Amino acid sequence: MILKSVPAIDQNGGRGLEALRYDTIKVMALRGRSGFSVSAKQRFTIMGRRCMALRTAIVLAAVSVEILTGSLAPACGQVDGGGRQQPPAPVVNGPLVQDLAFLVGRWRGGVTGGLFDEEWSAPSAETMMGMFRYMENGKVQFYEFMTIEATPAGPVLRLRHFDLGLAAWEEKDAALSYPVVSFTPNEVVFATPDKSTKLTYRRAQPNSLVAILERTGAGHAGKQEFDFALIK
Repeated sequence: MILKSVPAIDQNGGRGLEALRYDTIKVMALRGRSGFSVSAKQRFTIMGRRCMALRTAIVLAAVSVEILTGSLAPACGQVDGGGRQQPPAPVVNGPLVQDLAFLVGRWRGGVTGGLFDEEWSAPSAETMMGMFRYMENGKVQFYEFMTIEATPAGPVLRLRHFDLGLAAWEEKDAALSYPVVSFTPNEVVFATPDKSTKLTYRRAQPNSLVAILERTGAGHAGKQEFDFALIK
């Protein structure tokens, strides 16, 4: 049924089944004429047209089958309620941003002489936002602004430091990047590409969150653990 819908002649040079049938009849007519011999050039031209028609018919039939079976749908994306074409969803390896919702909340912790706050927003539009503030003796020492964003390779934590007045530590367009390297329910591990810095978040209890920072780089080697309690 699909092959019958192929047009007879394509104005761009492709020829359908009707043209193939016409060429076949033409060859038979030429051969049937008394005393007439089809030249090699004529045979080559006619056979070439037949091959072109057959090849075109096969390609069009294959495309028609794919469209009817829906096998082309993922490549074409989906159409929203307003009739607009939407891009296909990216293939993501590892956890989704939504899987990191255990970070959501306002958290507070402290060390000797210092107090720290951290807050994470709920996942939305394949992202999460986070803020961190460290204080000593009632004065802010620095801030951190963080995002977790979806990528085809999995979620990536990006982080920038700021002094008072939002003076940035890192250069423009040089945010620190920590892709996810390990994930289990209620625990995620981010690490720099060279693995010199690793940041682990673990929520073992509903009202507590632990963040572990491990560094191996020269001058910064060590391990720090931050225990947070949920602020209600």
